[in-house]
Amino acid sequence: MFQAVTEAVLANPDLMTGDFIGAIEGGHGMLNLAGFSAANAIAEEIFRGRSLKVEALNQVTIPLDTVIKAGVVAAKQRGADPSNAALITAALCYIAGSNVRAGVPSGNRKLGAMARIIAGAQRGGVANLPTPKSNNKVSGFAAVHEIYHHMMEGKLTQVDGMVIPPGVTGSPLCGHTALGEDYIFPEVAEKGAEVGTLAMMRAYAGAGMKPNSFISALFGTAAVLEIIHPDSPAPERCGPSLQILNYQLAGLAAAKTAGLPEKIHFRVTGETFETGRVIADLGMILKDMGTPTVVGMIAF
Repeated sequence: MFQAVTEAVLANPDLMTGDFIGAIEGGHGMLNLAGFSAANAIAEEIFRGRSLKVEALNQVTIPLDTVIKAGVVAAKQRGADPSNAALITAALCYIAGSNVRAGVPSGNRKLGAMARIIAGAQRGGVANLPTPKSNNKVSGFAAVHEIYHHMMEGKLTQVDGMVIPPGVTGSPLCGHTALGEDYIFPEVAEKGAEVGTLAMMRAYAGAGMKPNSFISALFGTAAVLEIIHPDSPAPERCGPSLQILNYQLAGLAAAKTAGLPEKIHFRVTGETFETGRVIADLGMILKDMGTPTVVGMIAF
């Protein structure tokens, strides 16, 4: 439906009535047609029986690659640049039911990275991500800056890497034992997300904007996920064994710091989700993105 409406309007500009223009632009959206087209293309692939699951299969591509490609191509055809097309498509796939990671540290097995690679977007970093425009705008640099300052001052974890013996740090002896998974990873995840989120909120306020709590939490989470091992399980003090991952601890800490409600409720479907888990998933997508524009972030 969206595809048909879009093509009709592009072919017949006289159809662009005031009400219709307002509906598709959404005030400052400007990429709404790209979003509609990507959503339409993704829906068509789902109806064809394509899986939305990010899986660690022993093959070059997985069915989700086809779904992402359809969304990216459709968004580009309606004016989105590669990074914006990747971000819009990844977000839509997530809302449609995709998981964000397969559980292995591979770039082509995380939803955000898959979308970026398929779209042909350049790798960026959270410091380069702009927030959506709210008269003014800031960037993820605030979160990255604050996290690194705390890290260099030894305030993110009780473990001092200077005294870890050679052969332990950077190896399974550190990463996959109590030292890494019970102490370093969860401490850095929680504290990093907290200080990164607070830094974003202060940056908003300093630019004369009321802090956007949701975006601040997302950026705080994304910034710390560039540092920690996101696929590592959290210690049992945080919940049932292997049921909670350290990247989710970051999202939970960021949501709490930003003062967000504990649950997110979806209208129409009536579904309820834990806010921190959603922040964690979206943060995972953002940290693997290219360099979306402000308009792309508005669409996101």
